[in-house]
Amino acid sequence: MTPVPASRLRAITAALTACALLLSFSQTAGAYQSVPTFPNFDIGPSKGQVVGVAVGIAAVGAAIGVGVYYAVRHNHSLTGCVAPGANGLELTNEGDHRLYALLGDQASIKAGDRVRVSGKKQKKGSGDAWPFLVEKVSKDFGPCPVSAGTH
Repeated sequence: MTPVPASRLRAITAALTACALLLSFSQTAGAYQSVPTFPNFDIGPSKGQVVGVAVGIAAVGAAIGVGVYYAVRHNHSLTGCVAPGANGLELTNEGDHRLYALLGDQASIKAGDRVRVSGKKQKKGSGDAWPFLVEKVSKDFGPCPVSAGTH
């Protein structure tokens, strides 16, 4: 999992603090108002309950927004065995069993190794392999395991 940048944590903390302050001010302001009440006509939620629901909805909306942001913007990673291909190195991903043509930073990647690479999937062009722009090699697991069926 990618660590959250400090600026993002500060923004989330500021938003939650602002929501908490709004909630506390709205409840104290309502306590000092002298509004005549009719004992038999108390229908509906109080102002504090309405504000509490509004703050809850805003917090859930913010959490969904942050979740969607990280789901869409995070760097993808692939893990699999690297083999030489027609146009360079190719990796068969263990997750979706697709063949990816590795582009970008390939200096530390060797054919025959099992690696985890981080980067971005590109739009598929011509050919069998999906293009994958390697930004870094996250982990080199060493040589690919030999399957029992090959001799």
